[in-house]
Amino acid sequence: MTAEDVRNAIKDLNDLDDFVRLEAENTIAMNMPDEIDVLHEEVLKNYHKTIKLSMIEILSSLKNPASIDVFIELLNDENKWVRRESSSALTKYGDEAVDKLIEATNVDNWRARGGAVWALSKIANPKSLDVLIKASKDEKSFVRSGSVIGLGEIGGPEAKKALEDLLEVETTAYTITSAKAALEKIEAND
Repeated sequence: MTAEDVRNAIKDLNDLDDFVRLEAENTIAMNMPDEIDVLHEEVLKNYHKTIKLSMIEILSSLKNPASIDVFIELLNDENKWVRRESSSALTKYGDEAVDKLIEATNVDNWRARGGAVWALSKIANPKSLDVLIKASKDEKSFVRSGSVIGLGEIGGPEAKKALEDLLEVETTAYTITSAKAALEKIEAND
């Protein structure tokens, strides 16, 4: 099979017929990882979200390190489900994705920044502590709320102080609740 076969199968991921979609997924999967570059190129194009989500699922299952940069770029996608699935996919790489995720927290796009922070929080590598502390002071509640999980997981006096500082000024109920839970986790482990 060729790269063109993979491209044609990608188009069939949005077919109304379940059998056609299943065959398309199988065609793509059978050509991986040989044609992974084609999938990397195509997932960044302007496809319907269901097609993109299928491609993300396939790429995520391969856990190829070359996909990390693609998932980072997808944090900027217009569709929130594509962004969420890309953030979740990045967590599967664990420590291998941390440096790229840290870089992604420095972008102007708050949605991409937030997706990177959420992924870092789920990985909870101590290397990301300073970034999560900074994120706990972000202007956007989505970014702040993402930071508290990681702060609770990493723990320690710096994380505890960041959570306490956040609770003094936070107005978003979800973030407050999550920060209190993270703080309790740290205190229970002290």
